[in-house]
Amino acid sequence: MNLLEGSDTQLKFHITQTESWTTTNVDLTEYDKVILTVKYVNWIVEYEWEIDNQDNSYVVFEILSEATKWRRWSVSCDIWWISNEQKIRFNDETIKGKVLPSIKIPEWVVSE
Repeated sequence: MNLLEGSDTQLKFHITQTESWTTTNVDLTEYDKVILTVKYVNWIVEYEWEIDNQDNSYVVFEILSEATKWRRWSVSCDIWWISNEQKIRFNDETIKGKVLPSIKIPEWVVSE
């Protein structure tokens, strides 16, 4: 997973469960909320997604540009579900990624 520094990003995850070699979609409407926890170098940010009944096995998290501006390094993420005051991790393995530097275009000044 790669994020571009200083730009708004949407991360979409399809939540499934595998048992006995059979994969099924998880009905996210059973949970109070789903949280994406992103660990930057020395702080953790939680992005929350309220459950929507339309696409009940997908979650979309919006990461705004302010969260990644001037931060170019590795990140790790986990997806959690919260129900009845319990917080349990969805993903088996931590998602690894980077904040990639964005392209800076210098300001052009036109003089007559």
